[in-house]
Amino acid sequence: MTYLEASEAQIARPEFAKPMLVLVVVWLFAIVLLGRAGVFHTAPSDPPALTLLAMLLPPLLFLFAMRLSWFRTHVLSINPIWLNGMQGLRILGAGFLFVAAYGHLPVIFAFFAGWGDVLVAFLAPLVVVKLAANRAFLASPRYLAFHIIGLLDFVGAVLSGLVSRGTIPFVAEPQSTAALASLPLLLIPCFAVPLWICLHIAALAQRREFMKSQRGG
Repeated sequence: MTYLEASEAQIARPEFAKPMLVLVVVWLFAIVLLGRAGVFHTAPSDPPALTLLAMLLPPLLFLFAMRLSWFRTHVLSINPIWLNGMQGLRILGAGFLFVAAYGHLPVIFAFFAGWGDVLVAFLAPLVVVKLAANRAFLASPRYLAFHIIGLLDFVGAVLSGLVSRGTIPFVAEPQSTAALASLPLLLIPCFAVPLWICLHIAALAQRREFMKSQRGG
């Protein structure tokens, strides 16, 4: 079964999809338990090290796993329409704007993180439509730009959060981001964000594979 045939046939091959679903559920459950235990709470003067670790460790492990041929083969067989459509769930980031409106998050952070997610969520269905019409859209510069925007959104969110809380000394009056360390909001930076980053990595790997196949090797 070729890469494109596997992608058209199903979301992912069952022998890969089932264990990955179990892994994601266990991951989510672990984050909930850690959140309930208050693990992600830090003093205002300290950097949110555990939150950043929860955000960055899964993508790093995913990048390592992509070096394994069997794992990479299964990732490349995932339906790219599904991979990109999942970015539409970034509309959840709009919740930052509502929480900030009630004074529980810094406005600077909410602006970058919230509107960045809204933009990606708006673009995701357009990318899906393009892919459904023509799978060659994978090689398009617009497809690459979509994923670059999606990843830069996370960079902007992290930097604005660190600036807002005074970890990066740029504002005169730091504001608390404690709400991000409490349920249910912590599920976005500690679970959803690293999952979306992994999806970006998978989508970009598929793009490289598609372009390689178009060049005949």
